[in-house]
Amino acid sequence: MLRKITFEVETITPMFLSGADQSKAELRAASIKGLLRFWWRALQAESDINKLRERESQIFGSSDVEKGGGSSFSIRVSHDGDIKTTRTTKFLDNPNYKVSVEGKTFKMNILAYLAYGLYDFKKGFLRDYIAHGEKFHIIFNIKREDYLQDIVRTMFVFSLFGGIGSRNRNGFGSFDISNGSESFNTMKDTFVIDNPYKAGNLHKIIKREVPISDYPSFSKGTKIFKAQKSFSSVFDSLADVGKIYRSGRISLENRHQFQKRQFIGAPLDPPKETFESFLERHAKPYFIKIAKEDNSYRSYVLYLPSQYCEGKEREDRKERGEHKIIDHSAVNRQFDAVCTQFNEFLVQHMDTVI
Repeated sequence: MLRKITFEVETITPMFLSGADQSKAELRAASIKGLLRFWWRALQAESDINKLRERESQIFGSSDVEKGGGSSFSIRVSHDGDIKTTRTTKFLDNPNYKVSVEGKTFKMNILAYLAYGLYDFKKGFLRDYIAHGEKFHIIFNIKREDYLQDIVRTMFVFSLFGGIGSRNRNGFGSFDISNGSESFNTMKDTFVIDNPYKAGNLHKIIKREVPISDYPSFSKGTKIFKAQKSFSSVFDSLADVGKIYRSGRISLENRHQFQKRQFIGAPLDPPKETFESFLERHAKPYFIKIAKEDNSYRSYVLYLPSQYCEGKEREDRKERGEHKIIDHSAVNRQFDAVCTQFNEFLVQHMDTVI
């Protein structure tokens, strides 16, 4: 008999999730399962990639039957009535969300900055989003009981630090699970469900003895920061951490210099004749989360360390015909130094949990 677990979800920040039509907001179980796979992998902090992939295939499924075949669980999404979707920009209207731009006479909205690529300063939001405060259910049907704890534990960590949809590392798509005491019941002997961000709780998910992996994981060097105060408005909370994050990036180096900032996230958008990122694309190792605390909201920033570009033998710039061999030791030292500098900035402006 299948075991069913239902998570009651409430959207905290705008959720930019869509299907085939990118302009329309749509709750998609497949997208949620893909994100769950990411957080499961992060929790493993496994140095043996083949071993990691084998177990991942057994839990999440694989097209190769010998490596796992079908998934050990299924996911579906349901909701009562219609989910409110919109493109309204009303939540951007607070003048306190404006930040100065060096060398410019205008001020920039910090929430628009965090939504870069989804927001146009003339047209507004380019896509529909699921509004703050909408409620739906994520329903798991567990086919293999031996993987139950893996699945539930991953959903727990996903809910603490992750978001759903585009720009989830910038705090969008944050969500809250309102029935955590019930849905995470199988974890109550090892985790404090009602006080999840307690340091003692979080230490249990970090493998300090494991060196930094090829991919982002809860391994040695993981850092967790929280805002020094909570806010009654979710958007005030997001704006507060957004200002800290942006200031931290700017503090890394002088204006018009991007050598360090590229390690926080690539690509950057200066003209190619002045700078070109080492990698065409690299997701940042920082995750902004807005968490609900009773009737208020508090932001958290998670830093997941990794090797910068493990597995790449060379940097390809096809349009220029360049093929440069990557010195991984040198690149990883640079990456680590930049993240250390950024973490030191966060220490000064947020409370350190771990």
